[in-house]
Amino acid sequence: MRAWAHPSLGPIDLIPRKLCPKKVWQHFYDPGEHWERVCAVDVAVMRRETEAIVGTARATARELPRLAGERWRRARDLLVAHHDGNYAPAYFSEMSSPETVWTSSVDGAHRHQALTPRSVFIVIQLDRPRSWVVTAFRPHPPVQDVEWDEAELRRHGGWYFRKETGVNVDDLAPAVAVNLRRVSSTPSTTKDLWWLASAGGYGRLLLHVPEVHDALAGAEAALSETPDSLLEELRRALDWQPLVERLADALKEARSEDLEVVLAEAEELLAVGAVVGAEPEAEAFCDEAEMLLPWLPAEWAHVADRARHRLRATAAQPSLVVRLWSAVEEAATAALAREMAPAVRPASRLVDALIPQQPRWSIWRDRIADLAERATAAATSWIDRSIDGLTIAPLAPTMGGSGVANDEWAVRGRPAPGAPHYRVFVVDEAHPDGWEVTEQFTDADGELWRLDANEQALVVIIAGERPLVGLGMAQVLNEASTRDDAVARARELQPTHATKARR
Repeated sequence: MRAWAHPSLGPIDLIPRKLCPKKVWQHFYDPGEHWERVCAVDVAVMRRETEAIVGTARATARELPRLAGERWRRARDLLVAHHDGNYAPAYFSEMSSPETVWTSSVDGAHRHQALTPRSVFIVIQLDRPRSWVVTAFRPHPPVQDVEWDEAELRRHGGWYFRKETGVNVDDLAPAVAVNLRRVSSTPSTTKDLWWLASAGGYGRLLLHVPEVHDALAGAEAALSETPDSLLEELRRALDWQPLVERLADALKEARSEDLEVVLAEAEELLAVGAVVGAEPEAEAFCDEAEMLLPWLPAEWAHVADRARHRLRATAAQPSLVVRLWSAVEEAATAALAREMAPAVRPASRLVDALIPQQPRWSIWRDRIADLAERATAAATSWIDRSIDGLTIAPLAPTMGGSGVANDEWAVRGRPAPGAPHYRVFVVDEAHPDGWEVTEQFTDADGELWRLDANEQALVVIIAGERPLVGLGMAQVLNEASTRDDAVARARELQPTHATKARR
């Protein structure tokens, strides 16, 4: 079964085959999500079968490692088979339950979210002619070395759904008040303290709301009686460093869902950290997040809506949660401004000063690498020949008799014979989100770009058997990431280097 008909949303397809490997590895193989409780299969056996091909244990790699050639094909086919045969029937069955809760309206990215009776959080991208499942996962608290039973997973899933789909304080405050009323006794275990600290942390953020203010007193009293040893135990379990790594990985993805999950978990960790005395670790996380967030892509500007809602809900009271969402809003707004005025180089940011050896376009290279081995042989052969055919050469001396050489270099390229549908973009310091030059990439023209002697540019070619739809490079790469016929290649060109890097 590859589709299911929702009464009001219409036909909904499974997670696209191109996204299946990543999603299965990331979520369905995650021991903390306990999918064996939902689909009644031995997840450990399937996970070990795939790990043997991948050569990496899921426990040490949350992201699916990049593979090539026959090894990639074997792993991909197995991951897709596990999805189609076990996980997809499970989450489709969950979606069809009358007890599944759906958002009442679409968000800024034209998506619906749902929470099923067994705590599967599902994101649906509305599209024509059919909508499709973007991701399905079982939320669990972001702490290390704590085992959650099914009742606790469902408790957290319900809170996660209310927290992530509530768009204003009127939606969030009642859920926070309910959580506070559930945790008025002194905790005796790390798990008990987690629920108390989470409720208390959000209670402090919404202290200005009367129903939250009234419910907070009992939680604060319980916190004051909590042994220091238990507070320290939870502090050690808070998963800060892996979250930083996941934030960096999420900013390289073709879609924003991974980033949104990371931000949701970061918000909760910051709220909990403020309660249990983990301010130094929380501040260090915010420092690193503020260096990474300027890489937020322009097409994810809808993430700013989430940030603004959170800032309004908390009345922007001073806290590390407010600091995080302020950084998200600033980064998303700046990304949108870049898209609206692509000829203007954005102001230098701290991230540029800290890692000057890494061009801003490295994020695009990582996205493009994910598409490198996942298309038809014909499209791959054509794009390899076309990217290899790119040249860079100095322009002729300036006319006028001065005899002084022109300091500009020309980037030239023509499509190899038998061209499929393609789009071509150039990324440089002034155009970090890409500038389309498809019309110049023809047999009749061929000059794509001009560079000064000390500049660099990244030429990106995206090809597919069907037309590639999108207003810019980010949107085209997003579409390509969901298609089995699309492939992308990038080549870095720099006048001062005779050897040109290619990925």
